[in-house]
Amino acid sequence: MLGLKADTNPAWITAACANTAALLIDHAHCERKAAAFAMTLMQRYPTCMDVVKEMIAIVQEETEHFALVFEYIQQRGLTLRHETKGVYARRLHEAIRTADPERMLDMLLTGAIIEARSCERFSLLAKHIADPQLALFYESLLASEAGHYATYTTIARNHFPAREVKRRLTELLEYEADIVRSLPNIALMHG
Repeated sequence: MLGLKADTNPAWITAACANTAALLIDHAHCERKAAAFAMTLMQRYPTCMDVVKEMIAIVQEETEHFALVFEYIQQRGLTLRHETKGVYARRLHEAIRTADPERMLDMLLTGAIIEARSCERFSLLAKHIADPQLALFYESLLASEAGHYATYTTIARNHFPAREVKRRLTELLEYEADIVRSLPNIALMHG
């Protein structure tokens, strides 16, 4: 899905479906972090008008998603607690080069890859989760995540040669696949 080089381990689906409380709380944090990531891109690249314009839209959408997940948390009598730190995003961000313009390319592509993985996982949850309300909810998020992937990759192609974008995206997708294969398969969106 969206170029991912490794499928999610079926053990993750089992763990996620068995502990929807932990999954929802982590999902809320993921939406918050996705909005913060888009804000970071605006802060780092304020003179890139396409970045600012598209990140405003992503911040708004991710914040709306956070609010929706928070509603599900409240409806189920749960409390949004502090984030459980997973290794997925941290390890993926370690691959981002530290100097521009390479950093900009890597940030955009890392954002795209995280959105692709979220899309894949939402698809799995929509098919396997027992709660029909949550199944519909996760299915409703698929188009948005795929759209964010497209936004990040389009911006990358607007600022960098297509061949460079393709080469680096392939490298980062292989790196991400190694991370996914090593995950502990726990009830975190990217666990």
